[in-house]
Amino acid sequence: YSPLAAKVTMATPNADETKTAHELSMSLFFTAMAYGAAYITAATAIIMLNKYMLSVTAFKYPIVLSSLGVVCGWLTSIFMVYTKRVDMANHKDITFKFWAQNVLPIGFFQGTTLMLGNMAYFHLTLSFLQMMKALSPAVLFTILYFAGLDKWHTKVAVAVAVIIGGTLVASLGEMQFTWIGFALILGAELTEAFKNAAMQFLLANKKFSMWEGMFFISPASLIFLLTAAALFEFKDMAEKNAWGMMAEHPELFLAAGFLGFVVNFCSLGVIKFIGSLTLKVLAQVRSIIIIIFGVIFYHDVVQPIQIVGYGIALVGFTGYNIAKIKAKEEEILEERRSAEEKKTLL
Repeated sequence: YSPLAAKVTMATPNADETKTAHELSMSLFFTAMAYGAAYITAATAIIMLNKYMLSVTAFKYPIVLSSLGVVCGWLTSIFMVYTKRVDMANHKDITFKFWAQNVLPIGFFQGTTLMLGNMAYFHLTLSFLQMMKALSPAVLFTILYFAGLDKWHTKVAVAVAVIIGGTLVASLGEMQFTWIGFALILGAELTEAFKNAAMQFLLANKKFSMWEGMFFISPASLIFLLTAAALFEFKDMAEKNAWGMMAEHPELFLAAGFLGFVVNFCSLGVIKFIGSLTLKVLAQVRSIIIIIFGVIFYHDVVQPIQIVGYGIALVGFTGYNIAKIKAKEEEILEERRSAEEKKTLL
């Protein structure tokens, strides 16, 4: 099932008839890319900020830091819902059982992803962390395909393979490595892949808007994040007066919360309009930017082979976008043919 197909199904017949498959796919693609550009900007900023806070400052609490963006997003979505800026009429029938079965697992995966990803900053260089994330499109592509949430398109698969191959070539030049850091970032990539697949099902198949998704998912994430923080961080924070540090430098923590909210919201936008695999490919572009920042600000050493590898990854990224647009056009045409056949039978 594809997010674009869901959008076509939700559109009015007149809208479908007046737009060609190419025009509709391009419209949704550029909407997703607008969210994608905001996502890349905010994600780059928050990764640099988190790296600074966890590695340079005395604040060494990745779980609490991960929670700030989720809290900000939930409070904002509550405001949007209760001021009637977001209409929840279509989801009044959601029960606790539905929430526990469909949303709570997403909260677990999101909370775990944020927690493990931030913990990895203690063990790996900023550049190598981004290189490791090259594996995520392959993991997600496999999960989506076998879960029936995305269709197999050979050209898309080849482009993803080129991205992965190029980034893995780049990682050959990495001189620092720890198994703890590797396990943490690998765990984060696995849980994020499951989160995105489940979120794509919720947003597309259940027709949730981004605000509705954030309204229901955020408290589920906070349950797991705050439980983990209570078990592993709150006591030490009290002993070392970390709460006082938050009060002394509120601008850092407010920025972390706001940027986390923007990243979460824009990632929902990309997933809803064109799919979670595109989000992972955009993350590769973000990774290139962050590696450059890592070299400049943290003096990470980048070998020539790494530059070549990322050049290959960029070629794959371009090919992916072209292949994805074509694949979406084919899905729109297939949806329309199916609709016409049903009309004929009636």
